[in-house]
Amino acid sequence: MAVRTSYRFPLSLIASVAVAETKLALRAAPRVVGYLAPIVAWAVAAIVLGLIVGLAAVFLPPLGSFGIVAIAGVVLLWVMPDLPLVSPGFIRKAFFAMLIADLCIPNYYMIQVAGLPWISARRLATFTLIVPFLVAIAASSDVRRQIAERISASLLIFICAAGYLVMATLSVLTSPLPSESASALMEALLSWYVPFFAMIYIVRDNDDVILILKTICICALFITAAGFLEFRLQRNFFADIFPAGTLAQLIENNPTLEGLLPGPHHFRNGLYRAESIFVTPLSFGEFQIIVIPIALFFALYRKTVFERGLGWAVAFGGLIGIFCSGARGAYIGTLVSVAVFVAIWSIRKGINNKASLAPAIVGLTGLVSFAVVIALIIFWKRAHNMVLGGGDAAASNNGRYEQWVAGIPLIKSNPITGHGFIQGGYLISNSIDSYILSLVLETGIPGLVFFGGLILLPIWYGLRNALSDMSESGAVAGVLACSFIAFANNRLVLSQRENHMLIFSLLAIVIVMNYEYARRQVPERAIYKSLRKTQLPAE
Repeated sequence: MAVRTSYRFPLSLIASVAVAETKLALRAAPRVVGYLAPIVAWAVAAIVLGLIVGLAAVFLPPLGSFGIVAIAGVVLLWVMPDLPLVSPGFIRKAFFAMLIADLCIPNYYMIQVAGLPWISARRLATFTLIVPFLVAIAASSDVRRQIAERISASLLIFICAAGYLVMATLSVLTSPLPSESASALMEALLSWYVPFFAMIYIVRDNDDVILILKTICICALFITAAGFLEFRLQRNFFADIFPAGTLAQLIENNPTLEGLLPGPHHFRNGLYRAESIFVTPLSFGEFQIIVIPIALFFALYRKTVFERGLGWAVAFGGLIGIFCSGARGAYIGTLVSVAVFVAIWSIRKGINNKASLAPAIVGLTGLVSFAVVIALIIFWKRAHNMVLGGGDAAASNNGRYEQWVAGIPLIKSNPITGHGFIQGGYLISNSIDSYILSLVLETGIPGLVFFGGLILLPIWYGLRNALSDMSESGAVAGVLACSFIAFANNRLVLSQRENHMLIFSLLAIVIVMNYEYARRQVPERAIYKSLRKTQLPAE
């Protein structure tokens, strides 16, 4: 039985107790919130991340889903305390493995795992670099500081690289096929930008630059030999190793690989057009014009017999590769870049040795040779057909005109963000033979401006450094300027992106060399100022 009591609390006392308890609760609230906030934040973040990954798995291709998860992982590592989780040496080795694989393995070599989409062999090699590099950059502020320090000397190049990536991202929102544009964007991010930043981090001095350029030249020998063998046999043995059913399945998943099949497009002026490891002969020719100036650097600037021999072998092999590819634009690009190379070499030689007649003789010989080559192209029918094209060139030129006619209305409809990254051919229902048209169609006029800066700024920096810095670093800068001149020239008639990884790698070298150039200028300016002070008359 309950015991009843006649004692009751007054209402005023109850109110006082309630007010006191409320005050105590309010005082304790900040500590409680501070304790619970991280738990709530992590719970909300986990729910949001799960929703994003789930939606990505449904609406995006596997590469897009992987990219979102990778970004989330990097952010989580970023908030951790600084930890040296990955050694620079491991990242360096992974980078060279990725570089060799990307230069020597065809992009269409795939690995199929049950339940998963086709995985590129190149992507596996790139993945070995992506994972340790992202862990290093996310977990170590020192790594981020080193990269930012090097980029600071080439801020305009970085702005153009970031701006082009932003425009490519925005173009996905206006793409007719957003999932394909998003997948291509993630591919570009992993294949171009991650190696770009990784090289900025691993390259320390001029010796590292020489080693990377030497690796590129050695790979070029393999690529040229494969192209020459294909030209002689008139068959693409890189594609022939696939069983017919597997190759057909690859082409079904990626229609751009249809050019690997034998057909009339493999011949021009009665000659077979080799592709080597590339999908199109034009990309094979473009690779050669990028590498030829680098080969001339080893042939004319280095001292050892091996390096000089390597340089001449790659340079002459590059000319053979261009002939085997039948790429008309490659001939023009080589003429322009080699002419600039000879001019730079003559000027540097004249500055270093003012009493020597070699610069004048070489410069005059180069000028006469250039004039003779131009005359042969104009008046010799066979040379004219090889460089400028024969009867089939008229149809090709007319096709380029039709592409611009079809693309201009689309450009006018959205000149800012374009109509979707890598969707230019789909938009006009035709292939595109001008990268200018591709850039404006896909990423808008700002995308064209930013990518143009990526190509033109290295040329300016390279020519400046080559003519003001008489060291070997200055020579390398001039050589890279010639490679970018050749690439820029060829972009007028080619839209394929097969050599973009190589170009972004060379762009990273330009940034590192600009940083070293700026560091050397600081003590020189300090010495100049001190000399000026000592020479001023005392008041």
